[in-house]
Amino acid sequence: MNEPGPGHPAADRVTPEALVVEQSRAVVGLSTWLTDAAVTARESRRLLQVLTPPDSRITYPLELLFAASGGQWVVRDGSGFRDGFLGVPVGWNGARFAPVDGAVPEVEPMDPGRGSLEIQVTTLHPATAELQLGASTAAVTAVLTGAAPLGWGTAEPATQPWSTREVTEFCRDRAPDPTALVVVAGEPGRRAVGRLEVTPVTTGVLEEVRLAGPAAAAVAQDSIDELVEDLAGSARSMIVAVHPTRSEGTRPSRVSPPAVPYGVLIGPTVLAERGVDHAREAPATSVRVLGRRSNDPACWCRLDGGPTTSFERLDAVLRHFDLGAALR
Repeated sequence: MNEPGPGHPAADRVTPEALVVEQSRAVVGLSTWLTDAAVTARESRRLLQVLTPPDSRITYPLELLFAASGGQWVVRDGSGFRDGFLGVPVGWNGARFAPVDGAVPEVEPMDPGRGSLEIQVTTLHPATAELQLGASTAAVTAVLTGAAPLGWGTAEPATQPWSTREVTEFCRDRAPDPTALVVVAGEPGRRAVGRLEVTPVTTGVLEEVRLAGPAAAAVAQDSIDELVEDLAGSARSMIVAVHPTRSEGTRPSRVSPPAVPYGVLIGPTVLAERGVDHAREAPATSVRVLGRRSNDPACWCRLDGGPTTSFERLDAVLRHFDLGAALR
């Protein structure tokens, strides 16, 4: 694994099936090299596999890249290797790291309340010359970190000072292609990092921000309620969840359950299709109808507590509003 492979300068090995990049760092982020390597892998129909030591952590933007591109985190495990998310043993078969026989670690019992908050907001804007992006990002970072975003960029580290004007102009210049940006906020101890994705669609401009922040215990319940109120009139949807093993936007190579959903906001454009009475019947732990104007209500569905799991309630609520995979 020491000889550089052809096809990309970041690659340690390139085969017809995979592009393998080794990263021996304590924290592995979505660097410019890895971003470009992911594009090369996708265009050449290869799998991007990032190999790290067992004690490395990866950032939330890199985690999102793996999820979006189908890439894989591979971890050295003694004399062998394993999947960094699933713990499944893998081995080099001459073309890529692939599953091999071996024991899969059990999911360790974890207290979701000790994990970090994860917030996803989707907003559909009219495609007008006056459009300014980034308001939902600023609202979320204010709750997670107590401050406005610090910076943005196409990769980590995000070195551009935060500016809604510059972010909007950058995304507009790239249209009609979608744009994915890294956003950072806060200081060590109360930090947030994630992705802002902007996609022109037939009905306007779709803006999605996903941020992983500090421990859930560091954010007051009142702050979440205020965020719900603040975004109720503009967001298409918002999901608030808690990830058991992530901390301030990074996660270790441990087998863990996915983020546990705490609540979902259904915005006025979605609610208008079904009506308030339908919203009140949503299969959530509790449903609160809200909105500044009576003709554009939204609803906040709590998912914690109750006889079924939060995952089952989230799925039921999304199906209730016919959203399906719209809130991924």
